[in-house]
Amino acid sequence: MKIAISGKGGSGKTTISATLTRILARRGIPVLAIDGDPNPNLSLALGLSDSANTAAMPRSVVERREDESGKTSMVLTDSIENIIERYGLKAADGVTVLTGCRVEHSGAG
Repeated sequence: MKIAISGKGGSGKTTISATLTRILARRGIPVLAIDGDPNPNLSLALGLSDSANTAAMPRSVVERREDESGKTSMVLTDSIENIIERYGLKAADGVTVLTGCRVEHSGAG
């Protein structure tokens, strides 16, 4: 099962995501929560420390590749399992959190 939560700023996406992931994990469902927000706070909402919130995946986990027809796409540079093992953080109720590549400063996104 894959669930994506989106919406305008301030609509409660992070709170809903954190609550939903913990409910599913408490029911024994393995949960991988990926925070793709440029200002990520899901790890904080799941009870991890502020320093854990800064542990984002590096941009090197994806790269732009061009196929024979000239079409470009973004691809992972490692297996999903290795990325989760290396960058995933364990949160409450067994939820694993991955924080996407953060924007470090203006103009860097």
